[in-house]
Amino acid sequence: MLTQSKGWLAISTDGFAAMNAARPPEHLVKELVQNALDSIPEGQPGQIDLNYGYGQNKFFVECHDNGGGIECLSDLRVVYLTHKTDSHLKRGRFGRGFKEALCVADYALVQSQGQQIEFLYDGQERVTQENPSVTSQLGTLVKMQMAWPPETKLKLDHYFRQFLIPEGIQFRLNGIPLVTRPSQYRVATPLTTEVYDYQAQSWKKPRRKTSIHLIHSQADEIPMIYEMGIPVAPVEWTVPFHCNIQQRVPMNPNRDAVATGYPLKLHVACLPILLESMDSETVRQDWVGNAGKKCDQAVKQQIITKAFGGNIARSVPKTGARQFDEDARELGIEIVKTSQTSGGFREMLKELIPTAREIVQKDEVQKAAEATASGFVPTQPLPEQDPRQMWIERQGGIDHVNRCLDFAVWFCQQLLDSYPFPLRRVTGKVAVNPEGRQRFVAHWSSENVLTLALDHDELWRNPLGPESLEVFIHEAAHAMNMHHGEDFRREVERLAGIAAHVMLMQNQFIYRKYQNLI
Repeated sequence: MLTQSKGWLAISTDGFAAMNAARPPEHLVKELVQNALDSIPEGQPGQIDLNYGYGQNKFFVECHDNGGGIECLSDLRVVYLTHKTDSHLKRGRFGRGFKEALCVADYALVQSQGQQIEFLYDGQERVTQENPSVTSQLGTLVKMQMAWPPETKLKLDHYFRQFLIPEGIQFRLNGIPLVTRPSQYRVATPLTTEVYDYQAQSWKKPRRKTSIHLIHSQADEIPMIYEMGIPVAPVEWTVPFHCNIQQRVPMNPNRDAVATGYPLKLHVACLPILLESMDSETVRQDWVGNAGKKCDQAVKQQIITKAFGGNIARSVPKTGARQFDEDARELGIEIVKTSQTSGGFREMLKELIPTAREIVQKDEVQKAAEATASGFVPTQPLPEQDPRQMWIERQGGIDHVNRCLDFAVWFCQQLLDSYPFPLRRVTGKVAVNPEGRQRFVAHWSSENVLTLALDHDELWRNPLGPESLEVFIHEAAHAMNMHHGEDFRREVERLAGIAAHVMLMQNQFIYRKYQNLI
């Protein structure tokens, strides 16, 4: 029995059309596909055929699915009314998607569950006709004619080829099957979604457990956020992966973009699994820093190590005569200037990485402690079988070691005597590095104690040679500068000149007293 009604929608169709005039064709057709996907029960095989094109001066769109169908076709005339139970696992919202496409159509037909409804013109007047369907096909068939130009087909082709077809769904686009693209990674995580609260008559944004499917993007594709297969917005990162969220993606109030901060939540959730495939240049991107500061400490450490290396320290300003950055570089440390990094990296560096000052001072304390703890005067009696005694014998015996140390102390004292003010006199000790580690060749303490390593052969084989004199000059420079910065280097240069003068003027004394060392 045919039933005819005036108008297409329960509100002004022209007014609703004006509200949606700016929506592009691909988004309107997407609403039909979205409804088709939502109509297929989860876990059951589904089939969707989408056909469109230009013919007889009209642009046609047809969408057919094998889903559960529409119980009451007259609901299609009421904006914001839907027969579907709302769920964060449904793509459609508001009960308005079909109506948005309908209001800009010239003609529409919907067939479902043995019924059909037509939206057409009777002269200049819009009318709606409902009657039993002449076909008994499964699911829902939607046909529309639009006043769109022929080139619209190219836009629709480009858009729908981006779709990520859900598993178990056969999707044919103008007769051509679209292939399901496998996910490379799956990340289980709770994410913000949105559901309608019927009691409060408002939208809520709760967190629900879901899965993010990371699917490799093609070279000509922009990595996108997908809502259960439908592209929503760019994911705003520089790795070649789409994020296919297996629940509703929360949108902003205008429904034209994802909710503020949502891409960042995806970055935080996916970073741990993506880091392994990212190179150091990619890891240094700002989005990684912004997400990384919200990750757990193990991931932060992985980010910093991959971005800047594992042997690093934070740069510090020059403090008086101390240039800790230079000192740290002398220890083989790479310096990172936090002022040149983005905010996220700056926070992680401050949390995880010591400053150059901390590195240098720790090293100085360790070396001083080792030299002090192991340092001794060669004439000091040693227990039997003491390994230090073995080193003394190896370096020429107690007399030779004493003569070498005596020369080193005398030489350094000559250098310190060049200062216009008195300094604590130089004394000497020897020490042995911990087994298996060459921690120091020589060490200068704040009390002007020079400690020489017994296990550094050149100091004892050729104490007046260029390598040994270089060590002595270097250590004596620490009397004024305990660091290795620019000021220290200038002091070494100055003392080198003093040393040359000492060796020239005191050559006869040296020859008489230390002849057996030459």
